[in-house]
Amino acid sequence: MSSKVMTIDAVPSVDIEKVQARAASGVQEISKTGRRLVLAYVGAWGFVYDRAVNVVSGTQKLFADAEKRGERMEAALSKAMNRFERQADRHIDTFQDQFSGSAEQVTRSLSEAGETLEVRLEKQVERVLVNLGIPTRDRLERLNQEIDRLNAKLDEELARQHSADA
Repeated sequence: MSSKVMTIDAVPSVDIEKVQARAASGVQEISKTGRRLVLAYVGAWGFVYDRAVNVVSGTQKLFADAEKRGERMEAALSKAMNRFERQADRHIDTFQDQFSGSAEQVTRSLSEAGETLEVRLEKQVERVLVNLGIPTRDRLERLNQEIDRLNAKLDEELARQHSADA
């Protein structure tokens, strides 16, 4: 009977310090990568927040600017209307003096003058509005639609942020 004896020929030498250093380096690298991923995620949400704040402040500024422009336009239109009213009063006084003899003739003349003044007044108002740079109704409608679209986009973004925060 023969028995085989096992022999250990050579035990490989393992440098424990190198293995530990390599493991520590790997753990450190994984820790750095995880931290970078968390920072990138937080930074991305920071960008989204900044954009939302910019959209809100831009919309508020647009509204405030539009309101100021409306006030200036209202003042200019009021001034122009007062001037036209004074002109109309002078014309009426002139017509009354010219035609004081005949009530029928005065009535007819005033009617014609009123129509003429109305046409002239409308033309003057049109010129004032054009000179003031007042946009057309179509342009105002498009601007309102754009503001509505931006508000909807802002609401959507804020809702998305709110749902992400929750």
